[in-house]
Amino acid sequence: MTFFLSFFSYTAQIFQMAASNNKSSNPKEDLTKEFRLFDKNNDGFIDKTELKAVLQKILPKFQLSDDEIKRMISNIDTNKDGRIDYKEFMESIYPQLSSM
Repeated sequence: MTFFLSFFSYTAQIFQMAASNNKSSNPKEDLTKEFRLFDKNNDGFIDKTELKAVLQKILPKFQLSDDEIKRMISNIDTNKDGRIDYKEFMESIYPQLSSM
């Protein structure tokens, strides 16, 4: 589980760096922008297809199987619907912000 959370966190950090020019003084606003980088179809969730596409784009030589992607999601997906919603994303990347 730690590997997957760390890997997901690492992936989010890459997007944080890419979006660093758009940083505001509001960390929740920044996190929303980061979430939208993963949520390609803007439905409010990061699903297996979206996560896999993002990972393939930023780490093209690091290919994960569908089962590995599912495990990554399941370790973050607290409500067990098979997707990562904004709250789960926020709590997995920045747990300290979830209480703000």
